[in-house]
Amino acid sequence: MRRRLPITVSVCSALIIHAFLLWPSTVQAAPPTLGQVELPDTPAGRCAAAFFEMYSSNEEAVDRAFETKYRAKSALEQRSIDERLAMLQQLRRQWPQLAPQRVLSSTEQGLTLLVKADPAGQFFHFQFDFEQQPPYGLIGIMIQGPVDPEAELEPKQKIDAEARAATIDGVIAALKEGYVYPEVAKKMAAALRAHAAAGKYDNMTDAGFFALRLTEDLREVCHDKHLHVDVGADSRRMREREDPRRSARENYGFVRAERMSGNVGFLKLNSFHPSKQAQEIAAAGLAFLANCDALIFDLRDNGGGSPEMIKFISSYLFDRPTHLNSFYYRPTNTTTETWTMADIPGKRFGEDLPVYVLTSGFTFSGAEEFTYNLKNLKRATIVGETTGGGAHPVTIRPINEQFHLMLPHGRAINPITKTNWEGVGVIPHVKTAADQALEVAHQDALKRIAEAN
Repeated sequence: MRRRLPITVSVCSALIIHAFLLWPSTVQAAPPTLGQVELPDTPAGRCAAAFFEMYSSNEEAVDRAFETKYRAKSALEQRSIDERLAMLQQLRRQWPQLAPQRVLSSTEQGLTLLVKADPAGQFFHFQFDFEQQPPYGLIGIMIQGPVDPEAELEPKQKIDAEARAATIDGVIAALKEGYVYPEVAKKMAAALRAHAAAGKYDNMTDAGFFALRLTEDLREVCHDKHLHVDVGADSRRMREREDPRRSARENYGFVRAERMSGNVGFLKLNSFHPSKQAQEIAAAGLAFLANCDALIFDLRDNGGGSPEMIKFISSYLFDRPTHLNSFYYRPTNTTTETWTMADIPGKRFGEDLPVYVLTSGFTFSGAEEFTYNLKNLKRATIVGETTGGGAHPVTIRPINEQFHLMLPHGRAINPITKTNWEGVGVIPHVKTAADQALEVAHQDALKRIAEAN
């Protein structure tokens, strides 16, 4: 399970920054520019310029002014200004600098940029998408990648009316056949048919924007953050991007293992990687912390990953076989159970060890499963912000030569709650801003250690 919206963005995930813009009454005399990049003199171009200027300022007053001026009530009902500022700071911690490199495609209410994110030095697509009617509010910024910047020199994929119709038919067929909730699939199909009949897609010739528009229209019905339409016929390019060498350079998602003051163990991991090499790194990190008196897992920048790695790490926290989670899969009408492992390569921590999990609004998918499991098993104290709310495993469904669908085909079923965190996220025991969560958890851990002694 991967995040549609992680700080650490993968090819199976994308970060949506929800925003809503009311256009200024004055029109600029010259196209906005950012460094050497001249953005189009359109509502979308001016919005993008304002976003990156705000991002680079890194001042709370500027961030808040931007949110106060441009955010609509409907958006604030979903996430408050304070929550949005915390998410923005979380992104800045991952990428202190964002540098637009090239305009890839542009319309009045749409814009795609190639953006370099530092210090990672990786390139991403930033797709700005807006409402199609006044006041042309910004629906979101979808960040996808990392991508190969040289590949952006290739001609952009174009689509015509026949291709659009065939793609809609293919998406609808895939949804009806495999989406986890059949009744919701029917509603999504009806919505796409209605939009097509109303001519909503008639002027779309750019494949990327068409995919983004279909994704947004589907999510308006299902609110499923794992569901999206992508350019590309199959997963070949996605597999190419999952470069083992890059995974190794990123240490398979493991960022830091540390003994904090008071003998509190700290493990920061930004993904649950599925490989055996990742398990070796996990075992080494947990071995380093084996004698700690409390343990903190930092998942604030974790966008998800493999249930196998979740099971592997969780097994260190229980002394007896424990039912962690179950998954129902609609295509096969089967349910599988996930239990802790009988054998692990190292010392178990014992069920009396205080455990904490740090979360943010970016914590998503598999990272939410790990958190939700431990919360309901009463094995960890959750500290931070409510998580993103994605509980559906996905499969890749080719639609045609130009598109594929990331199709949620199953759902998590917790053995205790009999439900999951889809759409609502995991609510922490201790609610605090993400950037304060570590300090809060550390102080609580020190208090519990002192009381135990």
